[in-house]
Amino acid sequence: NSIASILAWTQGLKHRAKLDGNDDLTHFCNTLEKTCVDTVEAGSMTKDLALLVGDTQGWLTTEGFIDKVAANLDAALAKSA
Repeated sequence: NSIASILAWTQGLKHRAKLDGNDDLTHFCNTLEKTCVDTVEAGSMTKDLALLVGDTQGWLTTEGFIDKVAANLDAALAKSA
């Protein structure tokens, strides 16, 4: 699951950010986590999640989902700069 992998990394990075006092890294991690949730809530998700929504829900490949999250993350980070 793409989201589980992303959240595992962001949790580890947030802990590293806390240890180092790195507010920029904390902001990045929080923004990435929110972007993942927002992307799914907007209807872009991988097949494993789409099947939970229903048989008419469209879905993306793992690579397509990661690309969508990356584009949304770029927009979110630009907005918060």
